[in-house]
Amino acid sequence: MPRRTVIAFAAVAALLSCAGCIVTTSAYDAKVREVEALRDAYASSNREASRLAGEVEALSKQVAGQEATIERLSAGAKACEEITGRSAAK
Repeated sequence: MPRRTVIAFAAVAALLSCAGCIVTTSAYDAKVREVEALRDAYASSNREASRLAGEVEALSKQVAGQEATIERLSAGAKACEEITGRSAAK
């Protein structure tokens, strides 16, 4: 084989082997849009998680306050029962 044919054949083989490595602009743009959508979804998820954490904290404080009120009312009821029990015993 002449030297030119071998060089041409090698050049064609090299080009064909690299064709799979080339990323098309449309594929790249599609991946960029996908990444942007995922980034937006992640940011939205983080905002929602922060909002829910604040809501959980507020509800925990409300529950603690209600438990304190229940304990105070239970102590008052117990005191009333003791007074009523003493009055009935006399």
